[in-house]
Amino acid sequence: MGRSHSISLDALASRGEAAKPARYSMPAIVLHWAVAVLLVAQVTVGLYMVELPKKTPEVAYFYGLHKSFGLIALMLIAVRLWWRLRTQPPAALHSSAMQERAAAMVHRLLYACMVMIPLSGFIGSNFGKYPVKFFGYALPQLGWENPAVQAFFRVTHAAFVWLLCVLVAVHLLAVVLHLATSGVASLRRMLP
Repeated sequence: MGRSHSISLDALASRGEAAKPARYSMPAIVLHWAVAVLLVAQVTVGLYMVELPKKTPEVAYFYGLHKSFGLIALMLIAVRLWWRLRTQPPAALHSSAMQERAAAMVHRLLYACMVMIPLSGFIGSNFGKYPVKFFGYALPQLGWENPAVQAFFRVTHAAFVWLLCVLVAVHLLAVVLHLATSGVASLRRMLP
């Protein structure tokens, strides 16, 4: 139960199993960092815009920007999920089976948040007074004006954002742990 699942590449090769790559592929690296930067920007803009006075040009501008980049995030995350499902990641660096299971759970939750945040924002916006605009181009309204439904998705959207923030903190702590135990080599796996 407590034995490590981090098997060396030589051991895999000697057993006739396909060796995992030593680092992530360039598309995976680019998608990882593009989504990371976009999500940090989206959370920052989201926190800023909700504090702005309502019914002002500034708030309309930031909500429009946030929704437009949210749709881009949803598309990038879909591509990232597709890429992740079709390519094998590098061998795990975990020192125990428990660490490996915890890392798998955090990654699954991160992906769930990355999908649910823009999706819940988009769905909720379709039940608001104003249509979703993609950089000024109004998209077809997929719902009807319903403040209760919009409020439900707004709360869902915010809950997933806060969960994402906690998971990113856990992810960053794991990176620090890997740097302390495995050195810079662990970081190079996700750098271009």
